[in-house]
Amino acid sequence: MLAKKFALGFGIAIILPMLVHYGVSTFVPAPKWQDRYDNSSYRQYEGAAPEQKAKMDAERKAKERIWRQKEKIFQQYLFIVAVPVGLAAVIMGALVPIQAVGTGLMFGGIFTLVDGYANYWSELYDWMKFLSLLAAFVVLIYIGYRKLAK
Repeated sequence: MLAKKFALGFGIAIILPMLVHYGVSTFVPAPKWQDRYDNSSYRQYEGAAPEQKAKMDAERKAKERIWRQKEKIFQQYLFIVAVPVGLAAVIMGALVPIQAVGTGLMFGGIFTLVDGYANYWSELYDWMKFLSLLAAFVVLIYIGYRKLAK
């Protein structure tokens, strides 16, 4: 029975962040790696004349810029969705009376928070990092004292 509880909790903890990540990418598609780089372009570049190389460099930089813009938009939406969903999952996990489900939701919420932060961390202002991490920390401490101290 313990193994089944562990499997259920582990499954929830792994599936929740993936669900949020791919849920966001359903509505705001993440840019594809293939859109950024072309495998055949290196061979073409090596054999190109200098003026062709300059044109290819400009095209590559434009592709890179567009790809980065799309990546930032996806990361922003992921952060906006993942942080509140992660916090809500942690809170729900503390309230659910079924231990395996509660534990899975708490771990899944924490992993979801990490996914949201990891993808958008470099774009956040320091005050946003501080306040959002403070909120997550306060929620975890509150749950620890109010729900789990018994």
